[in-house]
Amino acid sequence: MPFGRGFATASILILVALACIAVARRFEKERRFIGKLRQQKAFDPSRAIRVSDLSDDERLTAADLTAAGVLRGHGNARYLEPAALAAFRNKRIVLAVSGALAALAVAAVMAFLILSR
Repeated sequence: MPFGRGFATASILILVALACIAVARRFEKERRFIGKLRQQKAFDPSRAIRVSDLSDDERLTAADLTAAGVLRGHGNARYLEPAALAAFRNKRIVLAVSGALAALAVAAVMAFLILSR
């Protein structure tokens, strides 16, 4: 075997770190986009933002939030659904905490395996 146990350990820990960074970036993009919509008071169709005016990154975030039920709209316009915002926030908190605990568990198992041998 050309690679040892140390390489496998490092690889797994790097993958865990990259996954945590990816999830944190997504949460931050969603937080900023929702903040932007709140700042523009886009809570009804008359104050909706146009998807064509958004950057590519914001369009992807808008599509994700629309699929999650946080944004509503038809065609080129999107606005916040205030009733769904609280439930969405709670789900994201649960997801973040459970992901952090899973990452901690993987790191602890890896540390235990390294130190036990």
